[in-house]
Amino acid sequence: MDNDLISHVLILYTGGTIGMRITDRGYAPAKGFLQQQLRSMPQFHDPSQPDLTTPPSRLGRRIRYQIKEYDPLLDSVNMEFEDWVQIANDIAENYDQFDAFIVLHGTDTMAYATSALSFMLVNLAKPVIVTGSQLPLGEVRNDAVENMLGALAIAGSYSIPEVCLFFRSKLFRGNRARKVDASAFDAFDSGNFAPLARVGVDVSIQWSLVRLAAKNDLRVAPIIEKNVAALRLFPGIPVALLENVLKEPIRGVILETFGAGNAPDNRPEILRVLQEATDRGVVIVNCTQCMRGRVKSHYASGQSLADVGVVSGHDLTPEAALMKLAYLLSYADLSIEEVKRVMQTNIRGELTEEEQPHTSFRERAFVSSVAQILASSRNIEDVEAALYPVLMCAAVANDDVEALIRMVEGGADVNAVDYEGRTPLHVAAMKNAFLSAKFLLTHGADPLLTDRLGRTAIDEALRMESHSLLSLLRGR
Repeated sequence: MDNDLISHVLILYTGGTIGMRITDRGYAPAKGFLQQQLRSMPQFHDPSQPDLTTPPSRLGRRIRYQIKEYDPLLDSVNMEFEDWVQIANDIAENYDQFDAFIVLHGTDTMAYATSALSFMLVNLAKPVIVTGSQLPLGEVRNDAVENMLGALAIAGSYSIPEVCLFFRSKLFRGNRARKVDASAFDAFDSGNFAPLARVGVDVSIQWSLVRLAAKNDLRVAPIIEKNVAALRLFPGIPVALLENVLKEPIRGVILETFGAGNAPDNRPEILRVLQEATDRGVVIVNCTQCMRGRVKSHYASGQSLADVGVVSGHDLTPEAALMKLAYLLSYADLSIEEVKRVMQTNIRGELTEEEQPHTSFRERAFVSSVAQILASSRNIEDVEAALYPVLMCAAVANDDVEALIRMVEGGADVNAVDYEGRTPLHVAAMKNAFLSAKFLLTHGADPLLTDRLGRTAIDEALRMESHSLLSLLRGR
């Protein structure tokens, strides 16, 4: 009996160079060719094992994989939103049967695909790794073998619950990566975020960067809004071009600006067109054209965009920004102001939020404050006042309504804040604790109170995409 550890991985082969073969018109996808190649290579198929099972790793783990081949197989330049929705749905349909998923995809639009999947796969708790190659698996000299083996090894051996992009020995967060070279094997980079892992003799995982697995059930929130666009500014850009891009039925635009988010401020006709668009509800997001760095309003030319309603994209890549904007606009229950707010909020590790000018309070601060009260006061009410906010937040985190009832009946203030400035309702929004939120609201909790980061409970529900809780907090 085989005592090897076995991971089960589903490979979704959508097309792309990795499985192509040479034809009289150049490289083209060929039905069944990928599986044929993998079966012929001992590193991908141990003939002593069931079909498509790898040899054991140094740690004794085998990876048994299945391949779902799409029909038709598509070059990535032919991929559209619906194709990525199909991939997300296929992952969801097979989610309970496999430990991890690999998506084989063409490289030209791979960064769009990984960004789209990262937003659509809500509550992801398993690895989804997208990879491909610059040369096909069937070529004598190629990068496909290395990319396939690396993606399989990470997907089958490490619990990295994110949508990732693996290329040339590096594992990137999918919504941080960009294609930076049209022909080199080292084709992708992540300018504003370090790789999650590097594969060499050993696999080095940067666990401090890896997001935690979600606890709620996976669901797919499809991108259905197509009326979005990306426009790269250039010196002397005609205002008519900008007007045409911003015409109805467009709902959102990624504006790729110069440097740290700058645009001409000596051309009032450009600012007028942008102002008119934002006034009628078009969401315009300011992203830098640079590979590294972020949007900042250091210059008057950058501030002028904010003045006419353009929102900051922080350090979003243009690919991630476009997919996130389409994703948020696909939610019918989000207002335009809420879309703008969430565009500037980190929900999948896609952007780095700027540090807020608030004091940082940790558990030590709480312990210190309670110790001071205990040392200086003999009044039990003072002690209760110090403890209740933290205990209530802890109860909400477990959705323990009975504990909340006891504390409120004992005199606890439902709007009292803990050492991070959070009310129990903030925690309810963060933890999707619906019953606790309902109880708190019926006992006077205010959803518009802000914590030390300036966020309300409604903001937290938006950030966590707790839409049922969002409706409750809005009073719908």
